[in-house]
Amino acid sequence: MGVSITATHAIHDFHMGYSGFFNLRKNIAMVLNKEFGENYFRLLKCIIPEQFEECDSIANSLIEEHNLDDDIVAFLYMSDCEGEVSYKVCGKLYNLIKDVDFGDKWFRYGAYAHNDYEEFKEFLKDCYSHKKKMIWH
Repeated sequence: MGVSITATHAIHDFHMGYSGFFNLRKNIAMVLNKEFGENYFRLLKCIIPEQFEECDSIANSLIEEHNLDDDIVAFLYMSDCEGEVSYKVCGKLYNLIKDVDFGDKWFRYGAYAHNDYEEFKEFLKDCYSHKKKMIWH
């Protein structure tokens, strides 16, 4: 079991484990704001409710302080198991990461990993251009 990201008549589909999906969103969070992204990454180490509450408190402060985009933040915190975002949010995500060189980072299963972030950018741009929702399950 894992996560599959797709859209209607998608030009690319992405299949990954939950850790791959977290890495995708963590890297987007780092582009959005480095300090926010580092706090987002801390979620991996949270075990007890107090730790989650502390991370949430810091995140809320950073969101307000840096006026971070609500739609992108909502995408980062949506359920891993199932979710969707509108074509408009896909456009925002694309504009955020379109000029970022993610190097050799990948998020798909190893057997499918190649040029993951460049294909994800193409996918987001296609979703925005053709008014498709990005969905994952």
